[in-house]
Amino acid sequence: MTHRLSGNTKFFGVIGDPIAQARAPEVWNALFALNGVDAVCVPLQVGPDRLTDFLTGCRALKNLHGLLVTIPHKPAALASVQHPTDRAAQVGVVNVLKLTETGEWTGDILDGVGFVNGLESKGHGLQGMRALVVGSGGVGAAIAFAIADAGAKEIVVADILAGRAQDLADRISTTGVPSTVGAAAAAGFDVVVNASPVGMKTTDSLPVDCAGLSPSTIVADAVMHPRMTQLLSLAADRGCVVEPGFNMMDNQLAPMAEFFGFGPGDWSPQAAVRLG
Repeated sequence: MTHRLSGNTKFFGVIGDPIAQARAPEVWNALFALNGVDAVCVPLQVGPDRLTDFLTGCRALKNLHGLLVTIPHKPAALASVQHPTDRAAQVGVVNVLKLTETGEWTGDILDGVGFVNGLESKGHGLQGMRALVVGSGGVGAAIAFAIADAGAKEIVVADILAGRAQDLADRISTTGVPSTVGAAAAAGFDVVVNASPVGMKTTDSLPVDCAGLSPSTIVADAVMHPRMTQLLSLAADRGCVVEPGFNMMDNQLAPMAEFFGFGPGDWSPQAAVRLG
């Protein structure tokens, strides 16, 4: 049944560029329907050159209840946030925004929370592990800091942008978890995470050199589509525990709902259906 919009409908948006790959509208609209919430989540394609103007203009929308932020805007959007959480300020990115009563933005980053929650829900803790994070953009930074917070003993960052990788490694090291820049090679790691966009296209090469990949290694991919990327398929064939990107989203739904002000009596994020 088609949801009937009215003047009372809560409006949420997902901003990105491109936006066609975004899975959030499907997931959130399904959740609204399952829980009888009068709300709608729509995709909004905003170019990087207009992001600041867009976020400034949105402050005038009194029925806007929140924004989800996807590539490439997670780092840049932070500059428009008047009240970032401590976590968002530390990581340097946001992926959820909402307006305060005075019309100012508050923002948080929950990708890393979802990533760790997804692993821990399957009994895979990160305490004492050596981790490789490939990609030092918004998602990579969020995941790397969350891995550090979960008790990893060392994190190596790999990126084709060496300066950006070094900056992330330096910031992680300030948390007390040693972090360096290294090659995107799986040998010797307990956890390998592809937090780059490599793997979204069937023509993409592997984002990680898997020559020395051990069957005991946990291999994760932040790419949402396809669910089983070439990296995950190869890792699964070698007997590795694999963590698809959609698990990271599904396991941040509860903290996202809390951020947006939904209480336990409003709905159950656990009622989410995994959509293709």
